[in-house]
Amino acid sequence: MKFNLIFAMGCFVSVTAFADSCDDVISELQAMKKAQSSIQESLIANHGLFAGSMESYADALSSTGGRVHKTVSSNMLESAQAIRERAQKAQNTAQKLDSATTKLIQQITSCLK
Repeated sequence: MKFNLIFAMGCFVSVTAFADSCDDVISELQAMKKAQSSIQESLIANHGLFAGSMESYADALSSTGGRVHKTVSSNMLESAQAIRERAQKAQNTAQKLDSATTKLIQQITSCLK
């Protein structure tokens, strides 16, 4: 009887320690998700900023006139559009990663309960 009581208490302590450990894992995954989102938002914003700069330079070149300047500004505008498209793809990827991370956290939470 004494052995069973000690064994049961040991199991309870192990389960409690496991639960604390699981809570730590969940907290770490949530922190990881938050950091991941912050990094991705920053990268997406950088694409938009760069595209805006390209458009600004293109406008400046166009206003100076001349055949070469128009060609350069046209190329810059095309580059700006390509960068904006990449930004949209990055945003889509960020949303997929965010969703996948959320799903992973939910699965781990479910498994650990």
